[in-house]
Amino acid sequence: MEYPKVNDVVICKVTKITDYGAFVSLLEYEGLEGYVHTSQVAPTWVKNIHNYVKLNSIRAAKVLKVDESKQHIDLSFSKVSEAEEKRKISEYRLFLRAESLMKVIAKELNISENDAWEKIADPIFEKEPNLYKGFINILKYGLKEYPGIDKKYEKAILAVLSKNIKIKEKRISTILKITNDEPNGVEVIKKALLKIKKDFENVDVIYVSAGKYNLIVAAQDYKIATQIKDKVISQLEKILKGSTFEVQKQES
Repeated sequence: MEYPKVNDVVICKVTKITDYGAFVSLLEYEGLEGYVHTSQVAPTWVKNIHNYVKLNSIRAAKVLKVDESKQHIDLSFSKVSEAEEKRKISEYRLFLRAESLMKVIAKELNISENDAWEKIADPIFEKEPNLYKGFINILKYGLKEYPGIDKKYEKAILAVLSKNIKIKEKRISTILKITNDEPNGVEVIKKALLKIKKDFENVDVIYVSAGKYNLIVAAQDYKIATQIKDKVISQLEKILKGSTFEVQKQES
């Protein structure tokens, strides 16, 4: 049986409350239970434990003592900050989502769940301890981040992930100043901007004022958006060789 270590922060479910403390089950450690004494429930004196601990609530707790021979674990709620508890619970919920997605992926690939964990999750864990973040990386960059996963699984994995995970797009807005003194200068600029909108997905160019245009790039993250923006500007500079071209301002 696996046990947590002293000072680890673990996820618990409150199963019983007494006047002297709370009994909890450790959700990340199957079959293990722990105990939180009233002195470890809150940083201040606890007159009524029920004001601080609710039955069946999910909490984060710090491990104070582990006695494997007695299967006894002492825990503390008060030694976990509010921010740390929110982060830990959020990570746990994301893991549950990832665990659920692994079942769907196994079904989609027509392999057992054990095989799915071995062939897909394990290679992710080699580089990323958070499985859900690993799935996000696969959605953004494909399997190149995780060469241990066979490429033949990529299409099915991406199909499952894209259906179940929605990534909020990041946007970069850049003000461009473009002028052309030729008689047909305005038309030249218009054609160049239309070509950019046609050649690049999720790119828009909006007229702001005389000679000024707002270049808007949307992507899954700022890094990708910035790369696309740089390519767009590079292409515009080539197309508009006879024009005055200036990047004035960028906002994210």
